[in-house]
Amino acid sequence: MITGAPGSGKSSVAQAFTTLLDNAGIEHGAIESEQLGWGTPWLEEAAVHEQLAAIVRLQRGHGRRRFVVVATTETQEDLDTLVAAIGAERVFVVCLRAQGDVCAARVLAREPERWAGREALAAHARLLADVIPALAGVDLVLSTDGRSAEAVAGELFETYVNDGWVGSG
Repeated sequence: MITGAPGSGKSSVAQAFTTLLDNAGIEHGAIESEQLGWGTPWLEEAAVHEQLAAIVRLQRGHGRRRFVVVATTETQEDLDTLVAAIGAERVFVVCLRAQGDVCAARVLAREPERWAGREALAAHARLLADVIPALAGVDLVLSTDGRSAEAVAGELFETYVNDGWVGSG
C-alpha cells in the first residue's frame, strides 16, 4: 500500500513503481482507492473500502495475488480498515512524505483554480504531511522532497525485492 498526504506523490510514484513491476514481470494489480469515492457527494470511507474489497476479490479470481493500493489514510482507523479490506496475509505500507508546504504547493499546482475545494485540500495536505507518516503500521517512510517519482519508486522497488516480497504472494 502506498499512502501519504495529498501532494506527497502517491499517484506518480505508484505509476513509476508499477512500471518497474511490469518490466520485471511481477504480476500485480493496481488500484487508487480515491477513484472509488470520487464524485459528489464524496463516498464515505466504509463504502470505498467495501468497493476495494470487492475489486481485490474479483482480481484474485483472475489470478492476481499482489496489489499496489494507493490511498490517503488520514487516521489510524482508516489505515486499519483499509488493510482489512485488502484482506491480504501480508501488507507492506509505505508512506510518501514531503514537507507540508511542499504538499500544499503541489496540490495548488495540479488542481484547477476553478475548483472550490482547492484551497481547503491544500490546507488539509499541509496538516496530513506530519500525521500520516506517524501512523502505526507504516513500514517504510520515503521522502519525495526534491526527488523524482522514478527515484522514489526505484528505492521502493529495491526494498520490495530485498525484503522478500517477490515470490511471497
